[in-house]
Amino acid sequence: MENSAQILNPLLSLHLRNEAEMQRYGDLEIVSTFGQPQAEYAAIHKSCGIMDLPFRGVLRLTGPDRHQFLNGLISNRTWDKETRRPMPAGSWVYAFLLNLKGRIVADMNVIELGDETLIDCDARLVKDLKALMEQYLFTERVTIESLLGTMHGIGLYGPQAAQVLQGAAEHAGQFGEGQAAFRLNVGGVGCVAFRDAPTGTDGFQLILPSADAETVWNALLAMSERGDEPGRRRIRPVGWAAFNACRIEAGTALFGIDFGGVPVATASPLQKHRDEADDSAPGILPAETGRLFPRAVDLTKCYIGQEIVARMHARQACARQIAGFRMSDDALPLAGATIHDASGNHIGMVTSSTISPVMGNAAIGLAFVKKPHFAIGATWTVPAEGQLRTATVVELPFLGR
Repeated sequence: MENSAQILNPLLSLHLRNEAEMQRYGDLEIVSTFGQPQAEYAAIHKSCGIMDLPFRGVLRLTGPDRHQFLNGLISNRTWDKETRRPMPAGSWVYAFLLNLKGRIVADMNVIELGDETLIDCDARLVKDLKALMEQYLFTERVTIESLLGTMHGIGLYGPQAAQVLQGAAEHAGQFGEGQAAFRLNVGGVGCVAFRDAPTGTDGFQLILPSADAETVWNALLAMSERGDEPGRRRIRPVGWAAFNACRIEAGTALFGIDFGGVPVATASPLQKHRDEADDSAPGILPAETGRLFPRAVDLTKCYIGQEIVARMHARQACARQIAGFRMSDDALPLAGATIHDASGNHIGMVTSSTISPVMGNAAIGLAFVKKPHFAIGATWTVPAEGQLRTATVVELPFLGR
């Protein structure tokens, strides 16, 4: 995995000048809060939060064969063999890249713009993913370029995200539901936006030149004043603390937090194929991601690791899975806390947790647990605030059903 210390954040000095509280994300410094976590949380739920995303990185693919190439490599569809057409310009898909054993190496957002395809992924994996993809290139006319350090990510999350982006964009039409990905200018800077809602409300992620990150950030913040309610803020900078609480409420599991990837080298075509879909193998299988599986996996196509994924799906065989839980009181278990069944057997681990204000300060979270303990209604014993307490598996998302 690439050293996060080499990933420079063009907005870091701006955040420090604004006295933002920082925290670690791997080896990277990110904003925890801009000093008003309750207001930041409310912005995501009621208006719009703007978030710096220095932990996201981008690969650019060009060339006439890039769609067929990607289609044989990742778990979602980028090329239709029957019509011989690529995914439409202005669309994007979420996908996994797997190793030969069917285990997740990375997750990614694949954004099609017509003349190029962008892959948004964990910034720490960009260098290794580029090298891996190039190992699978033979005669295909594809060029793969790392944009790490060249392009930067900014997120807009909240029910007024579209209005904010509409107001800040130059000469833009209305953003309809069908416009999943598009180019636009913000503050005179060319950006790519794709519509994503990890917090359960509306949302957009922007990809823009790192050199112009501060210009775009300030142009978006200039949309602060709400025209319908003078004096009320339409947009507010938000940090990880508010975003994390909202994405847990939305039941959004995150790569690198709620599930991890096996080393990129294990997906190399030089590795000997060995069918190893049992629980003892390292890494996580797509079916074990729970709600992410139908978003990320097209069951009608072939790709690296597909045989094992298809076999597990056909047999409905899933030994472990990400599940949502709610505590019996407001005591919050920490990530990494071990989970036990009624007999005291170790059955899993808490991966993330939060207190949800809109759920009456309920303690909720996500966990990775063994079958059958991820069934709705199952109960666990979890250590929280110095005592063993009861948690119940609930349907995801916690909000918005």
